[in-house]
Amino acid sequence: MKIKVLTAVLLALVLAGCSAKQTTKDSGTSSQSASSSQSQSSEAKQATTSDILQVKVTVNEAITTYQKTFAQTDITSISLEKVGNQFQYEVEGVDDQREHQLTLNAMTSSVINKHSEQLDADEADGVARQEALKLTNFISLSRAVKIAQQSAEVTGATEAKLDQENGQTVWKIQFEQHGQETEVKLNAQTGKVLTTEVDD
Repeated sequence: MKIKVLTAVLLALVLAGCSAKQTTKDSGTSSQSASSSQSQSSEAKQATTSDILQVKVTVNEAITTYQKTFAQTDITSISLEKVGNQFQYEVEGVDDQREHQLTLNAMTSSVINKHSEQLDADEADGVARQEALKLTNFISLSRAVKIAQQSAEVTGATEAKLDQENGQTVWKIQFEQHGQETEVKLNAQTGKVLTTEVDD
């Protein structure tokens, strides 16, 4: 009788041990699945956050912040690009004697840096101001990116710059896809594509 009871107890212990081992295996598999799914989701997030259209601060808001910081100046360029792990606007401008630069966090609008310095003699007294951007009726960043994407047949814009060239304000939109860089330049007022350059 004692042998039967002892055998039954041993059998119960063995079964309980197998069941515990199975549970451990299952939970290991499910944690591997969770880890794999988190990894895929973070890769997807990185892919989408490399696109400049993810920024929350608009170009007009960056202009307003610059004009409040450096009143009575003209803006000569506005660029948007990823520096480290965050997108930043860099707005540059001039008055008759000094050049100014304002760097903003493109997600929060907080000022990262501001700097002014004396213009060179050949740029002072209004000379540098001739390079001021025409900031009336320029097309939005999202529209410029859309036109550039369609023209170059690429996606995922990584940088944008509003600049002055040959007397006209232009958008320069840069893409990087499969290790290849493409820059599309378009008239900032009309949206007309001026050039497309591909750099291997």
